[in-house]
Amino acid sequence: MTFKELLEELTLQEKVTLLSGRDFSTAAGVERLDIPPIRVADSVSGIRPAGIEADLTTASFPNTACYGSTWDAELLGRLGGELAHQARMKSAQVVLGPTINIHRDPRGGRNFECMSEDPLLSGHLAGAVVNGIQAMGVGACPKHFVCNDSETLRHFYDVKHSADSRTLREVYLAAWQHLLRISDPVGIMTAYNKVDGAFCSENKPLMEGVLRAQWGYKGITMSDWFAVHNTAAPIQAGLDLEMPFPIFRGARLVKAVQSGEVTIGEVDARVLKMLELRDRTKACHGISTEKSIINEKTNRLAWELAASGIVLLKNEQEALPLDLTQSSADTVAVIGEFARDPVITGGGSASCTPQYRSSPVDLWKEAVNNAERVRYSPGVRTRRIVPVADTDKLVAKDGRPGADVTYFNDDSPEPLLEEHQDKPVVWMLGQFKPGLKVPGSRLTITTKLTPSTSGDHTLAIRCTGAFTLTVNGETVLTGSDKGIPTEQFIFNHILLETGTQISMGAGVSYDIRLDMAGPPELVIGEPTPYAASLCFEEAYDEQQTIADAVALARTSDVSVIYAGRNEQYESEGFDLDDIRMPANQAALIKAVAAASKKTVLVLHCGNPIDVSAVVHDVDAVVLAHFPGQEGARAVVDVLAGTVCPSGRLATTWFKTLEDAPSFGNFPAQKLEDGSVQIEYAEGVEVGYRSSQAAAGDRVRWPFGFGLSYTTFQYEGLGATAEEDAETAVLRCSVTVKNTGRVAGQEVVQLYVTPADGTAVSRPEKELKAFDKIMLQPGESRIVELTVDLKVACSYWDENEVAWRMEPGTYGVLVGGHAVPFSVSKGSLWNHL
Repeated sequence: MTFKELLEELTLQEKVTLLSGRDFSTAAGVERLDIPPIRVADSVSGIRPAGIEADLTTASFPNTACYGSTWDAELLGRLGGELAHQARMKSAQVVLGPTINIHRDPRGGRNFECMSEDPLLSGHLAGAVVNGIQAMGVGACPKHFVCNDSETLRHFYDVKHSADSRTLREVYLAAWQHLLRISDPVGIMTAYNKVDGAFCSENKPLMEGVLRAQWGYKGITMSDWFAVHNTAAPIQAGLDLEMPFPIFRGARLVKAVQSGEVTIGEVDARVLKMLELRDRTKACHGISTEKSIINEKTNRLAWELAASGIVLLKNEQEALPLDLTQSSADTVAVIGEFARDPVITGGGSASCTPQYRSSPVDLWKEAVNNAERVRYSPGVRTRRIVPVADTDKLVAKDGRPGADVTYFNDDSPEPLLEEHQDKPVVWMLGQFKPGLKVPGSRLTITTKLTPSTSGDHTLAIRCTGAFTLTVNGETVLTGSDKGIPTEQFIFNHILLETGTQISMGAGVSYDIRLDMAGPPELVIGEPTPYAASLCFEEAYDEQQTIADAVALARTSDVSVIYAGRNEQYESEGFDLDDIRMPANQAALIKAVAAASKKTVLVLHCGNPIDVSAVVHDVDAVVLAHFPGQEGARAVVDVLAGTVCPSGRLATTWFKTLEDAPSFGNFPAQKLEDGSVQIEYAEGVEVGYRSSQAAAGDRVRWPFGFGLSYTTFQYEGLGATAEEDAETAVLRCSVTVKNTGRVAGQEVVQLYVTPADGTAVSRPEKELKAFDKIMLQPGESRIVELTVDLKVACSYWDENEVAWRMEPGTYGVLVGGHAVPFSVSKGSLWNHL
């Protein structure tokens, strides 16, 4: 049947059904007319299985900020193809991503899953991923449109800029504009926040005005999860799909149509988009058993992505690469928790369970081919929350490792259900144990806990309800119902945590009992959380562990320290409080560096870290990002010289938080009248575009920066504006030569400086094109870059509500060289 015929066949109830999700991972279908459901899946760092509680592993790729640091559109196109393959194995028709919000502030909780501070780099790299995914018949749904650049109060804050402000047009909307110039995603996900007073899920100026009318977008728009706030406005603003449940659609939308609040024509327009989505993804319909298959080709791509994104930030006196191949190879002290338990990903919906984890320590032993040359020290702990108690320290009542969980309904003294669990964790979200009454129930977790050391150890619980924790029958902790929002329950576990220190003896068994009441009421509009975890960590002597690391460093040729952050610190659901390196990590690094002949610092993070306390103490600094399941191997290969580092920063690293242009205007704030606002007071001066970055002395490492094991020379830069062509373009060419001793990749970056006498204040330079090339030692190549002239030269004119290209003399900057070019004819334009 044609779409028109399907519309005529569908009942009102069936039409409404198609406009919302049926669960966390699926948009509803209509079985009567063979209209299939649509399975959607996060993320571009690894395709997650269906269901928020599913634990199937998946191929884990690096975080999106690492993709930004590759500056490699071809590589990200190949990633897209592999993501489509992984999506098919998970029975998904649409991949939710990439995320292309802007790195506005270095505290942004989800910056790790976004490309860059620059809109062109963000849009072009995201477009490459989209094209790679959709070339395989799977759909892509970039997110979050627009300005979800902060996690604090993200459901409520209002960005007080109109869609026609320079700030939005030149930075935040520009990333989407660049994306849509080179790709045609099947879907776009709206953001939680408001823009100019209207939630993005019902923001007609953005969805119908900019996205569809001006840019000609034809795909669907869908809400983020639980981001719809009423029935009529989103439909009338052009929102096609409410996820994950029909909270404001379903029966409410049927009633709105019957009352005339919403017209059937408005519903049909949205239904038509959902039918078109099924047509565009029909090649991969059908639900089958989800699979996770370890594949060497996939692993190689994961490794290539991690290696290509690694950025060499400091390399004093050629400290790197290390000599690991000769009989006199360096002895290596490998230091830090992350060297034993590798960092894989950030937190939230972009996280996934990897198929495997490779210990950096073991990989160093492989690289040296002599385990005796590699020694390990854990250094200091990096924790935001207390870990769940280890199963090997717990014994259930039947003697098995683990704990016993018993569920009760309040109206009966008899247990409803008794279960043994390996881990002392209960985690339910909207779906409860059969027969369990919510509200009106409770649970207990009991186990015997045996520490391996003596000391003042930490016992903690993370509970959603009122609780009592006893040790050997004595109450040690009590607490009331937390009452936190569902998304904070999912992402921000520290809000649930209550802990205490207890003196315990090594080898002594302690009876532990946790009693918790179920939630007092159901959460309206969202699934109700019902959870409890028993957490435990043994005390340790931090000064002694630092001393142990120093002793190891003193007798080694090189110390490699793994530090930074993990998914407990950078995650969806909350922002960082600051960007300083944790004090205990800084103390470890300084002490080791003072004792070591050579010190290499490997940083895991998605956001910049203020390294002021240690950067002058170490010989080399390597940014490793959250690098996925092959990331640990990629780091070793870069440090050992198997790979020449080629990553370049996609975000400016300011020296301190106070140096960032957004400091003082982040995060969102609740005002006296109860409203929540976030100020983009820095305007278009984001990252390298800012006066702070232009000054230079406030920047640790600039946008586009990255060292190599080889050197490159630029010459012969030329630039010409071809105004008489059918499409006016800026053509640039430059010769790049590898003048070093090893093969390496160079990122050619083209910036345009504004015309003399421009009518508005503009950034000193703006990225307009880039290319990544491989050159052998001594090899030269002419690199040609072509840019649409209006894209190269225009700014947003708020008075004309259009882009303006001014006549005048502009400049091109490439590789430290500059040449002018002239534009004789100005113009106004307002399209994609």
